[in-house]
Amino acid sequence: MVGQLIGHYKILDKLGAGGMGEVYRAEDTTLKRQVALKVLPADLASSQERLERFQREAETLAALDHPNIVHIYTVEESEGVRFLTMELVEGESLDQVIPVEGLPLGQFFDLSIALVDALSEAHEQGIVHRDLKPANVMVDRKGRPKILDFGLAKLRQPAVSEDLSQFPTEAMTEEGKVLGTYPYMSPEQVEGKVVDDRSDLFSFGTVLYEMATGKRPFKGDSPASLMSSILRDTPEEANAAREDLPHHLDRILSRCLEKDPDDRYQRAKDLRKDLEELRQEAQTGVRAAPRPAVIPSKKRAWGRVAGVGVLALLVAAVVAYWIGPWKPRITSLAVLPLENLTGDPEQAYLVDGLHEELIATFAQISAFDKIIARTSVMGFRDSDTPVREIGKQLGVEAVLEGSVRRSGDTVRATVQLIDARTESQLWAKSFERELTDILVLQSEVARAVANEVRVVLTPQEAERLAQTRPVKQEAYEAYMKGMDLIRRGFSSEEALMEAIGLFEMAVDIDPTFAPAYVGLSRSFSRLAGRFRPAIEVMPKAQDPLSKALELDENLPSAHTLLGDLKRTWQWDWSGAEAEFRRALTLDPNDIDAMKGLSQYLGCVGRSEEAIEIQRRAAELNPLDLRTLYWLGWTYWAGRRYDESIAQLRKTIELYPKDYSLHLILSWNYMWKSLYDEALEELQNAAELHPAAVGDPYFWMSAASVNARAGRIAEANEALQRLVALREEGYLPPTFMTLAYTFLGDFDRAIEWLERGFEARDGHVSCLAIPAFDPLRDDPRFQDIVRRLNFPEN
Repeated sequence: MVGQLIGHYKILDKLGAGGMGEVYRAEDTTLKRQVALKVLPADLASSQERLERFQREAETLAALDHPNIVHIYTVEESEGVRFLTMELVEGESLDQVIPVEGLPLGQFFDLSIALVDALSEAHEQGIVHRDLKPANVMVDRKGRPKILDFGLAKLRQPAVSEDLSQFPTEAMTEEGKVLGTYPYMSPEQVEGKVVDDRSDLFSFGTVLYEMATGKRPFKGDSPASLMSSILRDTPEEANAAREDLPHHLDRILSRCLEKDPDDRYQRAKDLRKDLEELRQEAQTGVRAAPRPAVIPSKKRAWGRVAGVGVLALLVAAVVAYWIGPWKPRITSLAVLPLENLTGDPEQAYLVDGLHEELIATFAQISAFDKIIARTSVMGFRDSDTPVREIGKQLGVEAVLEGSVRRSGDTVRATVQLIDARTESQLWAKSFERELTDILVLQSEVARAVANEVRVVLTPQEAERLAQTRPVKQEAYEAYMKGMDLIRRGFSSEEALMEAIGLFEMAVDIDPTFAPAYVGLSRSFSRLAGRFRPAIEVMPKAQDPLSKALELDENLPSAHTLLGDLKRTWQWDWSGAEAEFRRALTLDPNDIDAMKGLSQYLGCVGRSEEAIEIQRRAAELNPLDLRTLYWLGWTYWAGRRYDESIAQLRKTIELYPKDYSLHLILSWNYMWKSLYDEALEELQNAAELHPAAVGDPYFWMSAASVNARAGRIAEANEALQRLVALREEGYLPPTFMTLAYTFLGDFDRAIEWLERGFEARDGHVSCLAIPAFDPLRDDPRFQDIVRRLNFPEN
C-alpha cells in the first residue's frame, strides 16, 4: 500500500501490524501533517455489527485527552477500506527502550508515573486497556511515554463476548521464548473472567517489574506453563535482581501483582501516590511519612501482628478499609425513597420522580449486579426499619438515602451511602442544580456513587451519563406530573386522558425531550385493551414512540415499550424479542423489560426461559406485588402448577388483601382438578374485592372455574355478567372466548377468538398458555395460530 492514496491520506511507509490491523505512516494531504493510519482487518470490516460497535467505542476513546495516551483522530472509510487515524509518535517502543539490567532509576520513575497518570485518566472515563505491555507503549524522542491502542483490545473481541477477556493471537517467535502478550495478562484474564481496571493494574505491575529489572516476573516455556506461573507463582523480589532499587519498590510491585483483584491497588491514583512518594524517598534519602489510610494488603496486614499492638493494628486496618483504597466494592444497591424537604406536599411528584429517575440511572450501570426496583423500596418510606434489616430483606450490600429541597427553580439533593452490613456511612454529598439541569444532577449522583463503590462504567455508559442535556422547566414538570400518574397505576380512563394531556404539554414545550414521548406512547398503550379497542388506540401510540427513538436510540424504556407494541399489536415476534433484549442490554436491571420479555416467551411457549427471566425480575423487585404476581403467572403459563401455587401462597403472605392473587391461584387449582380449592380461592377473591362486579377478569375466571367444576348454572350466571359488562363498555374479545371454551361451546369460543384477531386484541398474542388448551385440536384454532405466524420453538 506504500505510495497509495486512501481518501486524502498518502501512505508513506509501513510501521507494523497487530491484532487490529496494519499500521502505516501517512500524510494528511488536507491538513499537511503526518499521522499513523491503521487499516482494519477484513473480518472486522466485513461485519456491520462489529463496525458499528467499533465506531461507538472509537468515539469514546477519541474523547480521551491525555498527553500520555496516543490520540485517535478519526474513523473513516474510503473505497471499501476501513481505517482509523491516530497521532504519530516518533520514537521507540518501551520494549526496545528497556535495557537488560532495567531502566535507570530516574527514567524508571519518570516513565512509570506518567503512564499511571494516563491509566488513571482512562479508568475514570470507564475505559480499560486490557492489553498493557511494553510493545503498546511508545517513548517519543523527548523521552515521553504514550500508551497505544487504549481500549482497542476490547474492540478486538466478538460482540457476543463483550465482557470477557480474550487471549491474544500472537505466536512464539522462537522456540523457548514466551508468547508476546501472555506474560502481561492478569489471573482473571487467564481464567477468562470478567475484567476491570484492576486487571490493568496487574498488567502494569508486570510492566513496572520489567522496567525495574529488565526481566519479566512470570516465566514459562509454553502458554500452559506461563499461565500456570501467573496463577500460582510469587515473583522473585525485584531487589534480589537489582540491589540499587529502593527497598519499598517491592512492596508496590507485590501489591500490583496480587492474584486476587481485591488485594491489589483499587485505583491507579493510589498507585501513583505510592510511586511519587518512593521517588521522593529515592531522591532525598528520606522516607516519606506513610499515609495512614494505606496498608500493603489485608492479607499482609494480618501477617504482621507480631510486634504491633493489636488494637492499633485493628484501628489502622479499619481506617485503611474505609477511607483508603479499600473502599468496599459494592455491586448491589437500593435507593430508598427521598425525603421531601420542600415544605410543600404538592412537590411530592418532583421528589418521587427524582427518586425513580435515580434508580433508572443506576440500573443502567452494568457493573451493578442488582439495583432494587422502586416498588420494592417504597414500603420503607417513613420507616424506622434498621438499614441492616432493609439490606437483608432486599438482598443488597448498601442503601442510598437522602432528601430533596426545592427553592424556586433550584433543586438541592443531599444523599448518603450506607453499608447495609455494618450500618456505617460510606459517603455523603450534596448536589445542587437548576431544575433545567435536573438530568445532569441525576448523572452526577450516579457517577459519584459508582466511583465511591469502585464499579467501572463501560465507555457507552460513561458517554450516556456525560450526554445529559438541559430540559425546559415547564416541560419537565409536566412530564413528572404525568409520570406520577403512571406510578399510581392509571386506575381509570380519566387518569389516562389526564396523563396524555400532560405528556402532550411536555412535548409541545420541549419537542426534543424524548422521555415525554415515551410517556405519551405508554398512556395510549394503557388505554388499549382496558378501556378502548386496540385497533382504535394503538396507532396513536406508535408515532410518539418512533419520535422518542429518533431523539434517543439508547432509551431503554422506549425499546421496552416498542417490544410490547410489536408483541401485542404488530405481532412481530422476532422484533418484539429483539427490542426487549435491546432494552436489557442498555439497562440490565430493567424490570419492565424483563416482564415484557418473560411474557413474550411465556406466550409463545418458551416457558423455561420465561421463568428464568421472571425469577431475575423478582430478585430485583422482591417486595413488589405485580412482579411476584407475574412470577406466579409465568409458572402457571409453563404448566408448573405446584410451583405457581407455592409462589402465590408466599406472595399472599405479603399481600393478604390482593384479590388478583387468589384468581390466578384458582386457575392453578382448576388445572390440577382440585375444584373445591379452586372455588374457595374464587370466593376469597370475591370477598376481598367487592368491586369485582365491575371487573371482567373476575367474571371470566368465575365462568371458567365454575364450568370446569361442573357448576353450569353458576358458570352461565358469570357469563351473563360478562355479557352485561361488554354492553356497558369495552371488553377484550378473548375474555368471551375463554368463558365459552370452558362451558364447552367451542363454536362461540372460536367466533370470539376471530373477533379478537380482527380487533388486534393483545391477548391473542398469548395462545400458548394453558387456558387455550381445550381449543388446541380444533382446526379453526390451528388456522388462527397459522395466520399469527408464531415463531417455532
